[in-house]
Parts: sequence; structure tokens; C-alpha cells
Amino acid sequence: MMATTMTTTMMTTAMGARSLGGGGGRLRRGRAMTTTNKMRTPATRRDGGRARAAARDGAAAHDGIVDAGLVHESSLASCGFAPDRRGATTNGKTTTAKETARMWTSATCPFAHRPWLALVESGAPFELNVENLENKSEGFKATFARASPDASGNPSVPILEHAGATMVESALVLKYVSETFGNDALIPKDPLKGYYGQIFADTFQACVPLYFKMLRATNAEELAEAESAFVAGLKKANRCLELGTNAREDGPYACGAQFTTCDIMAMTFVPRFEIVLDHYRGFNLRVTLKENDCAALESWIAAVSTRPSMVYTLGEIEKMTGKSLTDAFIAHFAKFVSWNPKAATAA
Repeated sequence: MMATTMTTTMMTTAMGARSLGGGGGRLRRGRAMTTTNKMRTPATRRDGGRARAAARDGAAAHDGIVDAGLVHESSLASCGFAPDRRGATTNGKTTTAKETARMWTSATCPFAHRPWLALVESGAPFELNVENLENKSEGFKATFARASPDASGNPSVPILEHAGATMVESALVLKYVSETFGNDALIPKDPLKGYYGQIFADTFQACVPLYFKMLRATNAEELAEAESAFVAGLKKANRCLELGTNAREDGPYACGAQFTTCDIMAMTFVPRFEIVLDHYRGFNLRVTLKENDCAALESWIAAVSTRPSMVYTLGEIEKMTGKSLTDAFIAHFAKFVSWNPKAATAA
């Protein structure tokens, strides 16, 4: 099956707040969609990063680092937010920014969302191949088979192609992107903050299987049990943030002022928890956190939810699916839900 290539520009004004209404081109079923970029002029991009540009004498964030035509417009570099970098190394070998990364993803997958955020944050030049996982292309299957320990396994996202290598598994791809691009800006710089950030990320991620357990519940008793465990998990995550209060008092993220991979590993499930659990289980995440005195977790969620890269990528999900964010996430997780308590009550 041949992949359909769509050339598009992907940009928000200074990556700030944007409408989350529906729109954009709809992904065809059974086709892969490659997202590349046709760049606007450096002067246009400088408008998006006015504050940073002024600090650097009007230069775009990527000037002197990569050719303008190679910078993906979804990157923070194109908006003036990316950290300075003059090269990166992989296993001691210098990799130039001109080696464009190519990532296979699914528009609504929370795991593939992780390295996508890192690519946007890093300012790395990259392409996205958006795959319909309900009708996988032959190219996607072949690419997965080249990298997976189980070549005959069920192909999944993300898959990253860069510097002659093909990589799988979201945590490993996130690690590679963070270490290869962006001058290690996403790697915790302070070991103690890194400790507290990582224990929080690990604890928050332990809520993910409980989230799926809530969706898969087949009766009220199973749902109540799963919900109780999920809330207990949220309270543990909140406690992790409280334990690190002194170490991370300089900022709202898991490691304080520095936004890191600890945040990325956890944050992609936040909008999914909010939207999907409210729709299918009548569970309000924000109200639950307030009722259980989880102020630290509330503050962290507020910070990552308004992070420019998060706002931007959520907007792009709408473009990729042709749906509102709410409808896109509800449709994605529908396959995990077989019992509807509202329907059972009505009956």
C-alpha cells in the first residue's frame, strides 16, 4: 500500500493559546500521512518568538545552527523558544542538525505523543508519518519489523528513524531525542531534582493501567474498585511532588523550573484522563484532585497543560484527525469500553 504524502505548514502564533475546535484535514483510513514543511521566511518566524529574538539581536532561534529550510515549523526553534545548541553527539560521533529525524506516529496515541513533544521542544528538524493503526500501511509494518526485537510482533508507534538507525519504544525514543537534540535541555540538570522528578513520573505512570482498568470495567463494582485505586494512585503522585517541594521550589514542573523528560513521560495522559474518564465514567479529574487535597498535582497539571509544546501538539492532533480534541480522544479509547453505566441505569 502506498503512503499518501501531505505537505503542510504547522504553526501557531508564538505557540500560545489556540482554539481546540474541530478542523484540519482528515486522515484517510488505511493510508499513512507524511507531514513535512514548507518554510516561511525567517522574518515571519521571528514574529512568533519576539521576546527571544529581541534578546538575540533579531535572529531566529535556529540561525547559525541549521539551514532555515530544514527547521520543522512545529519545533520550538522556529518559534524562538528552543535552547541554543551547536551540535550534538551520538556515541561519540557528531550528528549534524541537517540529519532530519523521521517519526512514525498515530495522531491520538499517548505513548507516541512523548517523543513528539521532545522533538518540538528540542528544535530538531523532523518529519511525522501519521499512521492509521486500524489499517496499517506496508511501509509502516516493514519499518517496525526492522527495529523490533520481535519482527513478527504487532507494529506499534512510535518509530524513529535517524542517523541510519530505526528505533522503537516510547521511553527509549524519548531518551534518544532528548540526548541527541537540544543540548540536553530536557535532561534534569540537578541530580536531586532529577530524583524527585523521576519518582513522581514513575508514580504518576502507575495510574495508567488503573485508567485502562476503569475503562474496561464491566459493572459498577469493578468500576468502583478501579476508581478507588486510580484516586489512590493520584494521591501518591501528589505526595511525590510534596516530598520534593524544597528541591523544586523554584518552579512548577516535576524538577522545578526546568521542564524535563520527567514531565513528558507523565503529561501526555493528563488530557486523556480528563476527557475520556469524564465522557465514559463521569469522573472529573480536576474536581477529584481538589476534593482530595492534591494541590501540588493540580499545580503541575496546570503548568504542563499550558506548556507551548503541549498546546501546539494538541492542536495538531485536531488537524490530523479532522475532529475536536474531545471527539478524537473519545473515539481513540472507545475500543476499551464495553459497558456504559449510563445505559445500564437507563435500562
